Order: sequence, then C-alpha cells, then structure tokens
Amino acid sequence: MIVILIVAALCVAGFVVYRKNYTLENMVGGDKDEHGCIGSAGYSWCEVKNKCLRIWEEPCYVSVEDEIQHILAEKYDKSVDDVKIVITKQDGNYAAGSVVFGQGGLGEGGMFLAVKESNAWQVVFDGNGSVDCENLRQEYGFTNEVLSPEFCD
Repeated sequence: MIVILIVAALCVAGFVVYRKNYTLENMVGGDKDEHGCIGSAGYSWCEVKNKCLRIWEEPCYVSVEDEIQHILAEKYDKSVDDVKIVITKQDGNYAAGSVVFGQGGLGEGGMFLAVKESNAWQVVFDGNGSVDCENLRQEYGFTNEVLSPEFCD
C-alpha cells in the first residue's frame, strides 16, 4: 500500500512539474508563423494564393504560366523544362494560349484553355482539334474575348 501511495505521489509531482514547464511553443502545432501557418504540420505561406498550404497537397506556383506548365507536364508525362507556355489572353479566371513540348515540331504542341476554380487553374482544353465553344461558354463561362478568334469564329 505504501508503494502505491509513493508511486501515486511521484506521478502527481511529475505531472505538476510537466504542466509548469509545458507551454504552447513546446506543443506540436504551436509554432505558427506570422501568417498563422503551422510549420510542424507541414504548412507554409504561399504568397501567390494568399494562404497556408502543404506544397505536396497543393503546390504554390509563382505565376499562371508556371501552374499551367506544371499541369500539362504532368498530364503528358514530360519534364517541366520541356513544356513551353505562352498565354496570349487572360481575363480574370480565364486564360488562353499555346504550348510547345520539347523543341517543337509536327504535333509537338497546340493551344490550351484554362479556367481558375477554387483557387487553382485547370486546363479544360488542349490540343489542335476543334473546340466546342458553346459548351465552354455555358459550362465554364468563357468570354468571347478569350475564345475569339484563335478558338472560335
């Protein structure tokens, strides 16, 4: 019985000392930076997107071109360095342009249309084929300024 009381007393004393020395800075997740990002949880500030994010879940790109370049490189299993993007028109959350893979050449590039939804760009058309302009207007809200004349008459 005395052993149990001694162990219980030591546990209580240890807990009191632990609580006294325990601060928010010592906690995992208690290391918020000036933007409120928790570094120990893998979050860092993305200036471009104006929010904290984990770059392996949601990359932080420096420009629209950079993001679309990465999207097309992943889609076609190419090195990012082998994908060249030129945005010819951008109107808010809509972008149109051209892409060249590698050194270019026959069939090594085309056009693209992209839309920004939920803070991320997505390519909704790429290639050299015909574009369903009416569908792009209805489904994504593309304007005639972005679609004409390269994509739609």
